[in-house]
Amino acid sequence: MLLRANRGVLITKVLGVAAALTVVALGLAPSTNVAAPTAASIESIGSEQVMGVPTIDEEIAAQSQLNAYLMGELPANVLNAPIVLRLTTDEKNDLARQQKAEQASRGVIGRTKGLNLAVRFTGLDARQLTEAVRPVAGGFLRGTSDGGFVWAAAIQAPEAGAIRVHITGLNLPPDADIYFFSPEGQAFGSYGSRGPNGDGDFYTHTVFGQTGIVMIRDFGPSGAADLSRINFTISDVAHIGKAFAQSTRIATESFCSFNVPCIENASCHSGTPADAAKSATALMQWVSGGFIYTCTGTLLNDTDNSTQIPHFLTANHCMSRAKEANALEAYFQFSLACGSTNCPAQTNPGGIQRLGATIEATGTAGDFTLLRLNSAPPAGSSFLGWNNVAVANTNNVNLWRISHPAWAPQAWSTQHTDTSAGTCQGWPRGQRIYSRTTGGGTEGGSSGSSVVNSSSQVVGQLSGACGTNVNDDCDQTSNATVDGALAYYWASVAPFLSPGGGCTPVAEVCNDGADNDCDGNTDCADSDCASAPNCQSSCSPAGSTCTANSQCCSNKCTGPNGRKTCR
Repeated sequence: MLLRANRGVLITKVLGVAAALTVVALGLAPSTNVAAPTAASIESIGSEQVMGVPTIDEEIAAQSQLNAYLMGELPANVLNAPIVLRLTTDEKNDLARQQKAEQASRGVIGRTKGLNLAVRFTGLDARQLTEAVRPVAGGFLRGTSDGGFVWAAAIQAPEAGAIRVHITGLNLPPDADIYFFSPEGQAFGSYGSRGPNGDGDFYTHTVFGQTGIVMIRDFGPSGAADLSRINFTISDVAHIGKAFAQSTRIATESFCSFNVPCIENASCHSGTPADAAKSATALMQWVSGGFIYTCTGTLLNDTDNSTQIPHFLTANHCMSRAKEANALEAYFQFSLACGSTNCPAQTNPGGIQRLGATIEATGTAGDFTLLRLNSAPPAGSSFLGWNNVAVANTNNVNLWRISHPAWAPQAWSTQHTDTSAGTCQGWPRGQRIYSRTTGGGTEGGSSGSSVVNSSSQVVGQLSGACGTNVNDDCDQTSNATVDGALAYYWASVAPFLSPGGGCTPVAEVCNDGADNDCDGNTDCADSDCASAPNCQSSCSPAGSTCTANSQCCSNKCTGPNGRKTCR
């Protein structure tokens, strides 16, 4: 519940949404200074452009091609007989209560609905497998001419604006792939035999619209035998509220209709140090505890110029648990043209999605989490530079920010440090950077967004606000903006962002893009990997593009024409 501040009393407001937004009445605390890195440990680095990835146009074309292929493989009747899920009145009320608890800032954008559809097939199903379509396991099944099969089920949420599904217990045969797509054109997968996290438990990407399709495609020739080995569950469906999804499409006077008045479109600000952050900033969306949440994060560069590891900085109060990181969906390059009166939906080309991450380092002191994304960012992205010089105790340092307030396109704001601002309990200066916003603003969903200096280098990330009127996101006089300070938690992230500062040799891993044994050579360039299957010139490793089985180390080249990969 929100508590209104009494005169002279500071309260805090957390602008992220991974946990309930806590607004607590607090007494004025002394301005506590926290030690920063010593002069000998001061480090900084500039930005770096993402290289070696498909262009956005290539990604869109590939997704369109995959969708066309999957729709062509779809068994008859799937779309005519969907599994329909509607939120009950109690579930809607529960969602409304959670949104209110989150400061009614649209930080909570939906909730999950249990489905618990067990997808398993009997020996009889295997013996009766033909090219005739049969209703089986909640969907429809048919054999294919290559000796495999297709099974698919459509899931429809009439009151949702977008959906994603939770798969558990997945363990597919080597010849089988799993996909999630929509009739409107989005398509994702294959997710692999054990899912993107390797444990059979994952949330799919999000598709916009009311209907999503889960498909298993087995490429044979042992489809009947493979069929009897398949056993997994579609356990939950995550609903993004239809009203919210529609609100991203309606006309507005200045920015999105659901944002507070001080939010400013990032596309209307150029020539500032925030420009570099636009290509590094992503909107975050994930599922936790039955609800769907949103924050902001930023790609960070590291000092190893032989690799491009997708380090991704956000706030600890946004995300701190491995299961949440697994369910992360990051939307890059989600922006709105300056002067536009319509906020677009988060679908290509309005936002390029990336699924899943692991936690590299996290801490409540300094309110930081450094993630590593599971896949490379899209073309046009950049790894933002950083600087661990302490700025929290220097007055009037100019700072800039790009964020995604309330699941909106990129927004811009600027501020300057204020060493006279009173500090809130538990948020000492030095551990946190206190500043006054002088242009634009932030609100729920902006949490975790990086704040940069005049050289476009990250010096911290957003925690929230501290002041006497935090219920008003646009009251920049009564409230200070508060960021976790990179200088404070530098020792926790230095092994990832500045690995040259102290490499600890371990056995070389031949396919992770890192120099594990500290000899200066990575993966197949390291002599230790000479016998690794993925380093053999005579065959291609799993995931490589192929056209024939003989090209693959596994002797298995499967998938739709033009998109076949080694298994």
